[in-house]
Amino acid sequence: MATLTLKQLKKQYPNGYQALHGIDLEFGEGELIVIVGPSGCGKSTLLRTLAGLEDISEGDLEINGKRVNDLEPAERDIAMVFQNYALYPHMSVFDNMAYGLRNRRTPKDEIQHRVSEAAELLGLTELLDRRPKQLSGGQRQRVAMGRAIVRKPQVFLFDEPLSNLDAKLRVQMRLEIRRLQKRLKVTSVYVTHDQTEAMTLADRLVVMNGGHVEQFGTPMALYDRPASQFVAGFIGSPAMNFLSATRTEAGLSLPCGARLALRPAAREHEATPMDAALTLGIRPEHLEVLQPDSPLPPGAAELVARIELVEPLGADTLAYCRLDGQAEPLVVRLDGEHAVAEEQCLRLAIPPARAHLFGADGKRLTTHE
Repeated sequence: MATLTLKQLKKQYPNGYQALHGIDLEFGEGELIVIVGPSGCGKSTLLRTLAGLEDISEGDLEINGKRVNDLEPAERDIAMVFQNYALYPHMSVFDNMAYGLRNRRTPKDEIQHRVSEAAELLGLTELLDRRPKQLSGGQRQRVAMGRAIVRKPQVFLFDEPLSNLDAKLRVQMRLEIRRLQKRLKVTSVYVTHDQTEAMTLADRLVVMNGGHVEQFGTPMALYDRPASQFVAGFIGSPAMNFLSATRTEAGLSLPCGARLALRPAAREHEATPMDAALTLGIRPEHLEVLQPDSPLPPGAAELVARIELVEPLGADTLAYCRLDGQAEPLVVRLDGEHAVAEEQCLRLAIPPARAHLFGADGKRLTTHE
């Protein structure tokens, strides 16, 4: 097992484009760290700098406390699993998995032992004589993982390894990756653009945006207390609802005329002025549906929204609603047995304890009721 430490890591290309802006991160032994973010955020560049496939412009990369900036990829004791499998089509499964060991002049009996052990672990024992074209996508990905496992590296790197698989197989494979990683206890860094995949796999999660780390923490910490509006909108499916809000003496005023008993606490050396433009966030599952004669919960804001589209998902139903003064539809997650119809009006409540508040700079504001 290994620790990974990134100190003010920067990557600038010869044309002047800066892909990474001073990344500071520390990954513990045996952790599975997932790096997630939209296309172009720098996550794949960061992974390639860890692997040694991209030079580091500034800063330090340490493995177990040893600076490895100037080491070649083969000297870093890191194994990488690529998106496109990168298997040799003319070689058998056995030969593909053994290839790296042979290049290192590993004894034949040790190669046989390691490949057999990995094949059994991955359910590939019966497929060792086949060529890649005779395998399914999931089987090819297992071979790519087996090739990394036989090397017994200090660190695994995964570059969107499941993006070429269908939805059902992706779910199955991410469960297998999680099971294998916990069994092998190898420190792993996994890059994906799929936030559901990120939430289910990660011990800790790195959300990147524009070459910067927006937030680093456990999946539920990011879900419950997003540090910025960007993280709040990226983590969670469907995405968090955002409403424009204005600070008043009594709390917050929403564009539909609703009032919420929630006030932003002043940041250090900074106060939120009255009439400041703020953004209120509420997750679809945290909007409470009220009966017409039900009392409004203390401090909650009351919304009346008209359903424009109903999306039944089995256990859940999503209702996309139109709210006065709001350009984007308001999404409400309902129990699958909750019967609703298009054009129906819903009476909704925003509980203060479930609301998130963000300043004009997009950063989270501490609040009190």
